[in-house]
Amino acid sequence: MFAAEKRLNDTMAAGPVSGQKFEVTEETVLQAGKLIHDQADVLRNALFDAVADLAVRLDGADEVNADIAAAWNSRLVDGPDSYAARIEQYIASLTGLVEQLRGTARQYQFTEEEVTAALGAAGASD
Repeated sequence: MFAAEKRLNDTMAAGPVSGQKFEVTEETVLQAGKLIHDQADVLRNALFDAVADLAVRLDGADEVNADIAAAWNSRLVDGPDSYAARIEQYIASLTGLVEQLRGTARQYQFTEEEVTAALGAAGASD
């Protein structure tokens, strides 16, 4: 359990740095939005699969193992500060960025059809 937690900590620490800035132009706004949208979908799907695999079942566990399993689940998937919750927050920030890029594309006079073709319907998530 401790080795798995260390690996997760290392993975999360190596993730993207929040607060990074990047610039898009009229030529790249839809491409950037599509890339971020697609990556958010990939991450969302991977998280869904991982949560199902990582959660420890408590059926028939003795008291000590049930406590350990509950702590494991809280740390990884159930708690408000769990790794799953932190990843969900990151996905939400990516989705927010896509919405900002959607607005930027409209300011660049892209049609709603062009924006939807590149970024999907507004507020839709897979």
